[in-house]
Amino acid sequence: MKKLVLTTLALGAFAASSAFAAGPADLSGFSIGANAELSTGSATATDGTSDTGKTTALGLQARYDWALAPNFAIGLGGSYSSGNHLAGTYANGTAASINNRYSIDVIPTFALANNFQLYGKLSSIYGSAAANDGSSTNDVQGVGYGIGVRQMLDKNMYWQAGYDLNQFRDVTFASGTTSSLKENVFSFGIGYKF
Repeated sequence: MKKLVLTTLALGAFAASSAFAAGPADLSGFSIGANAELSTGSATATDGTSDTGKTTALGLQARYDWALAPNFAIGLGGSYSSGNHLAGTYANGTAASINNRYSIDVIPTFALANNFQLYGKLSSIYGSAAANDGSSTNDVQGVGYGIGVRQMLDKNMYWQAGYDLNQFRDVTFASGTTSSLKENVFSFGIGYKF
């Protein structure tokens, strides 16, 4: 995944170098957005089981971007995803999920045209891992990698689409089962740039 993100960012920088015949977009500023998310979680446990689960959720985000060049900016932001993100079910029938996921994000952005941007994302992610049998809830932390596009519809409104891969540290539930939890998240949303 790291190679995919780095390759995409490098290609974006190359393409952006000649994309400004009409002048660069204003990349600096604060923005907020809401996303529809489809996540596919996976759980691999020490009891030998592995499974996946799908969840839809609402994601909220806020970020501030600093333009470092006419076609490049670095953003710092935060995001929150509501609900319980199902990771999978173990052999004994117990389902594991990540609840109320939030993150702190560093977001490099390349303007490929005046109104079209390519961004990468490196996230420190947090949440609560829970078993649906009520046996255990543990705080979890992990790392996320993402890539996406944003298109400005006018001076303030935009749509965006993205993909994130979230890898949480292993968690041990009260039953003694240790699980590795991952999440692939596809998102589509709208937002407002101030």
